[in-house]
Amino acid sequence: MPSPGLSELAASAELGHAELKTCCATAYADPSVRWLLGDALHPGGEKTTRRALALARLGPGECLLDVGSASGDSAMLAARELGVEAVGVEYGEEAVRAATERAAAEGFGKRVRFARGDAEQLPFESGSFDAVLCECSLCTFPDKQRAVAEFGRVLKPGGRLALTDVVADQAVLPVELSGALATVACVGGALRRAEYELLLESAGFVVSALESCDEDADLFARGIEERLRGARLLGLGPPPGAPLGIEEAIEIVRLARDAIATGSLGYAILVATSGSGRGLGRR
Repeated sequence: MPSPGLSELAASAELGHAELKTCCATAYADPSVRWLLGDALHPGGEKTTRRALALARLGPGECLLDVGSASGDSAMLAARELGVEAVGVEYGEEAVRAATERAAAEGFGKRVRFARGDAEQLPFESGSFDAVLCECSLCTFPDKQRAVAEFGRVLKPGGRLALTDVVADQAVLPVELSGALATVACVGGALRRAEYELLLESAGFVVSALESCDEDADLFARGIEERLRGARLLGLGPPPGAPLGIEEAIEIVRLARDAIATGSLGYAILVATSGSGRGLGRR
């Protein structure tokens, strides 16, 4: 059975776990989606990544696992700026190939590598990493509890998890921001901040930091809206297979920005330690 495309996804209220994972991987490798999102695949871009890694106290000589590594930007940033060894794991085979070629071209050698794998069944031995980074991906995983348990399994005792993700109060979001398409867009499967904390704690993590990045979320959504309006002004239609027309997409982004303004949608950094640890505070 062929993998569902974005247009099929828009028409589907529910997808199987494997189909949803494939759709997420396919969507973020699509050139039109990459254009729409701009230079960064998540709010705050490299600034958010650097902050998350700083809160996780990642340092030279440590080994980082980037779950949902996409194009490999964050893994390479960590290796270049922090002197760590980084491994990226991504569900999409094409993304792994492209990231591997880029890392080789930029001279990272054995310090950065990429592997195809499922976050809910990571292809690594237990206790292999000092830290795990997961950016704007957990919200798309069908079985979040299993994925977080896997994060804990592959971490060394006392290892750190740096998580950045969309936060949402699903009970008050408009219906247009729910469903399978919204899940691929990192909204439909997002949790409230307290739910993320509970999810981590239930897997044996101790949350040490939680910071809000709602302003970055609005800037990110504003950039998408501006690119959509620019495309409309130029008379450009959606690419073949796109699940939404330009007008529909602009309305969805407007609803998302309204939700950010009212506090029912946002973005956050959470850092947690596997095992015992003390909280560092919240912002």
